[in-house]
Amino acid sequence: MIKVIIITGPTAVGKTKLSVEIANFLKTDIINGDAFQIYQKMDIGTAKPSPEIRAKIKHHLCDFLNPLQPYSIYDYQKDVRALISKMHQEGKVPLLVGGSGLYLDCVIYDYELEGHGRSKELEEELSHLDNEAVHAILQDMDSIAAQKIHPNNRKRVLRAIELAFEQQVNRNRKDVPLYDVLYLFLTDDREALYQSINERVEEMFSRGLLGEVEKLFPEHLGIQARKAIGYKELIPYLEGKITLEEAKEKIKQATRNYAKRQWTWFRNRQDIVQVQINRSDFSKTIEEVKTLIDQFMGV
Repeated sequence: MIKVIIITGPTAVGKTKLSVEIANFLKTDIINGDAFQIYQKMDIGTAKPSPEIRAKIKHHLCDFLNPLQPYSIYDYQKDVRALISKMHQEGKVPLLVGGSGLYLDCVIYDYELEGHGRSKELEEELSHLDNEAVHAILQDMDSIAAQKIHPNNRKRVLRAIELAFEQQVNRNRKDVPLYDVLYLFLTDDREALYQSINERVEEMFSRGLLGEVEKLFPEHLGIQARKAIGYKELIPYLEGKITLEEAKEKIKQATRNYAKRQWTWFRNRQDIVQVQINRSDFSKTIEEVKTLIDQFMGV
């Protein structure tokens, strides 16, 4: 089986910083595993790796799509699997990096995706999430639909998620990976992570997040792209409905909630190797991950 390494974890935990070191260590490329870093011109709000980083290390499926264009999970699965095969043929270890758990899982496991239809197993796929967490997934995908459906109406929420993806998710072989995978989940003390999230949001504004959204909205921001955190909260401000400070607080809260869902998605997964990051000395985290990779690769 092809060996694949995944680096995931909650937002603001240090995935980009670690992945650059690991890509250099493995002499390989990075495949983006974030649902919104695919879009061009959405740089600050998606915490996209800088152009300088991407000039040194090739990032596939990053910064390549017009924000007006849709890109389904089916498209992502197809493209990433093709990249994995190509990189393997080139003698490179595929390195997937990002926090979108469902996107990563649909590549690694035997999900069959189609363009339409009712998934008979979606409830099972999301059975470890409570109604509020499932509704939050819908909120991320289609905030308008989420406003119309009560979180406790789980059946309708699930159907709306399917429609938002415009595809069918059906796993034929449960928990059977298509690749030999080292699935690394970076984690941190919750309060420390929340502080990091709040600081990151402040930094995004100092770097020009508002200006970035102003340039895109409304003519250059498609339905799917405008659901990204940091963009959807600023739209009401641009429409004169809330203050800038209110929008900023909403971004912080939405990002913290997203981090909670990322923790929930990977909680108690036997296929996951959890790595507690060392914020005071991140080099120790890097060395720990390198050791885990050496063991995985049989070095």
